[in-house]
Amino acid sequence: MDKISIAHLIDKELEEAAELASKAFIPTPLVKRVMNGDGEKQRKGLQMGMKQLIGHPKGEVLIAKQDNLLAGVMRMVEWPDCQKAAMPLFVVPFAFLVMGRAAINVYKFRKAWNLYDPKQPHWHLDPLCVLPGLQGRGIGSALLTRFCERVDEQKMDAYLETDQPNNVRLYERFGFKVKKTGSVLGVPNWFMWRTAR
Repeated sequence: MDKISIAHLIDKELEEAAELASKAFIPTPLVKRVMNGDGEKQRKGLQMGMKQLIGHPKGEVLIAKQDNLLAGVMRMVEWPDCQKAAMPLFVVPFAFLVMGRAAINVYKFRKAWNLYDPKQPHWHLDPLCVLPGLQGRGIGSALLTRFCERVDEQKMDAYLETDQPNNVRLYERFGFKVKKTGSVLGVPNWFMWRTAR
């Protein structure tokens, strides 16, 4: 396996990180529902949204590189700032100009996710993604290892959401347990918690 390096995202990598995230998430069930499809137009709209999320001043963003290629992105936000990432209702008209009708779905799903977000101190993993052609090569695991080391050093619990059953198994290997399940925009979601070690 090629060497995977982990580092903090720097400003000049933001656009590439947002593009990677859009490519990783556009085929997923919830994102397809939110974006009203998975074509290039929807992916570009998602890329703009991911740029806002990844570039948000609250939280930290780590990237994984394999052979100097940006291969993965992970954002972690400490509570209660994680709940502030939801799109406020007053932003929807502006987002509508960029994302069209998908902006309304973004508002709805972020609001639904916030209902599940624990109201106690934790680190929130949102998002974690790997370039589709490089998935299954340990990149996501390398990012998760760094995340778990960080939260354990701080004796903090951790939380995440996923709409992909395969990811549930991956996160369980790192000590996350399904706390709740629910439907968001008609798509099954798993809400997972990890107690500090």
